[in-house]
Amino acid sequence: MKTKQGIILFIVILFPFVIFAQTKWTLDSCISHALNNNYSIKQSLIDLETKKLQLQTTKMSRLPSLSASLNQNFDFGRSETAGGIIVDNTQSTSAFSIGMNVPLFEGMKTYHQIASDKLYVKATTEDLNSTKEQIELTVTAYYLQLLLYKEMLGIAEEQVELSENQVERVESLLQAGKSSEAELYTSKANLANDEVGVAEARNNVRLATLDLAQLMNVTDAESFEIDDENIEIDMEKILARYIDKNAVIDNSLHKRPAIKAAELRIEKSQKDIKIARSTYYPSLQLSANYGTGYYYAFQQSLQTSNAPFGQQLSNNSREIIALNVSIPIFDRMSTANRVKQAKLTMRSQEIQLEEAKHSLIKEIEQAYTNAMLAKEKYIASDKAEKASEIAFQYEEKKYQAGASSIYVYNEAKINYQKAQSQVVQAKFDYFFRLKILDFYND
Repeated sequence: MKTKQGIILFIVILFPFVIFAQTKWTLDSCISHALNNNYSIKQSLIDLETKKLQLQTTKMSRLPSLSASLNQNFDFGRSETAGGIIVDNTQSTSAFSIGMNVPLFEGMKTYHQIASDKLYVKATTEDLNSTKEQIELTVTAYYLQLLLYKEMLGIAEEQVELSENQVERVESLLQAGKSSEAELYTSKANLANDEVGVAEARNNVRLATLDLAQLMNVTDAESFEIDDENIEIDMEKILARYIDKNAVIDNSLHKRPAIKAAELRIEKSQKDIKIARSTYYPSLQLSANYGTGYYYAFQQSLQTSNAPFGQQLSNNSREIIALNVSIPIFDRMSTANRVKQAKLTMRSQEIQLEEAKHSLIKEIEQAYTNAMLAKEKYIASDKAEKASEIAFQYEEKKYQAGASSIYVYNEAKINYQKAQSQVVQAKFDYFFRLKILDFYND
């Protein structure tokens, strides 16, 4: 009974891990996992939280500051009495105070600083979105690369199957006296070469799988497997798509996080100029303070007597309310230079925005050109693949009928395999180029 319970418990504990290990990764799940586990994104999130705390600190600076102090002194020997007479005495003095300061006007510095910090938070958020987009695009590229290698592996395995059938046919013909040993060894050599191709294709799949798993920071890369069964690329639909390059550029210039971040930093620089100018204006501060104290003489023979604690606190209390106006007259050109520095920073941000727009337009134009080139390459490769397939089928029938040599047959087979590989590569290349354009157009 205990053994059965132990087996059941083991199955219950192991079942979730078995299910997890058997789960195949789709493109969306790969992207989601990468976004949740990427170190750059984690660092960007910490940076964003830091900017939010900075904004919160600036907002709280508008509130009054309140502080309290307590001071206790013991004097030995000659000291001053409560009446101001210097005598031989040992005494203690206690002082209590509480104060408050309220900034009333600082040339709108805090107001502009809050606006600047808000823009900083927004710019950092767009930086985070830009990082996410780059990771999403990179994961998509690695995923499609893995799919390509898987299809290439399938093609290589088909070639091995054809070569195995060829070896069997030649062996049968050799036994019937209708073929030669030279043809048999040639067929076996071709089979060996195709098997080497399969081994290389499998290694490419393993390396591409490892690259994708490492990019996503998957801990168990050995059991990592993508879901390639439900992947369908409708090339007729894709080839029929119309892409307006100018519309993509216009849309991207208004929506890309990198452009938004650069624009927000220019707005922040404008606020920083106003912050620097705020020290040209006078500042006004309200302060309030309450203080009191207690005096105690240890030598009771003196003429002075120790008044009760509560009475002294009442008699010695002092209340202060003050307005402090600070008027800048000459600060050794410090404010003027800060304003100039803020303007230079804004100019630098404007140049960075123009550079970002120029780079974005260049990237889109290159992506569009590459996509059109990939489309033409796929159309040509598809025609070549269909033609080489027909040629191989004819040559295969001729070889089986004894009207062709094994060397001509192998040449047709190699050409067909090469055409298959080229059309698969062109298909995924064009599909990925469209993904890049969709990335810019979203």
